[in-house]
Amino acid sequence: MFFRSKVGHITLILALTASFLVGCATMRKLDAASILKKTHIEFQELVLDSVDINPNLFEKAGEAIKSSLLPNPQVVTMVQNLARGIIESELGKANLSIVLKATSSDEDTLWVRSFTANIALDSVIELPLSLKDSSILAPGENKFVVTTQFPLDKRLFKLNSITKYRIKGVLQVALKADGETVPLEFDIEHPISPEEIKALEDRARETLLSGIINDWVGAILPSN
Repeated sequence: MFFRSKVGHITLILALTASFLVGCATMRKLDAASILKKTHIEFQELVLDSVDINPNLFEKAGEAIKSSLLPNPQVVTMVQNLARGIIESELGKANLSIVLKATSSDEDTLWVRSFTANIALDSVIELPLSLKDSSILAPGENKFVVTTQFPLDKRLFKLNSITKYRIKGVLQVALKADGETVPLEFDIEHPISPEEIKALEDRARETLLSGIINDWVGAILPSN
């Protein structure tokens, strides 16, 4: 009888402990959710960081490109086509950074545990976004830098038809670095002017052209 009573007490204590832990976890999630209600995310900036040239570009074009100091017809044709707005195959990728601003009017800080989102450039292309650095969501304004790669193929010359960006995703946050997460869904549309998109297209084209020439020169010059 004593043994049963003792087991009963232990079971009750375990049940109460489990209930307490579940209750605490629930309260933490509710607290995090309350903070998220006071949080607003908006688009701030899109920047072209750099261009990566396809490393196999000149191998596909032929060994003659690497061995001749004279203007190779294939290189000349590639450059002329690029100037005319013609890209026959993917030449590389443009590395883009997007700055998002998250403003919290709460006094507490949240840990950003994960980030999943895409950016759609009208109907031209949709690209996955990655969070550049681990971050926290502190009171006030917070900047999040996310990155993506735009394939430099014929879609580069469709950029001038874009009138807006749309960034849609989920930010998972928690009250502690190892705490349970609460999702913050966001859906941002940002208009872009013809001048802005033309500047982006021109820079991408110029950087790509410069990279092609530099890679060709580097391929035909002997290395030290």
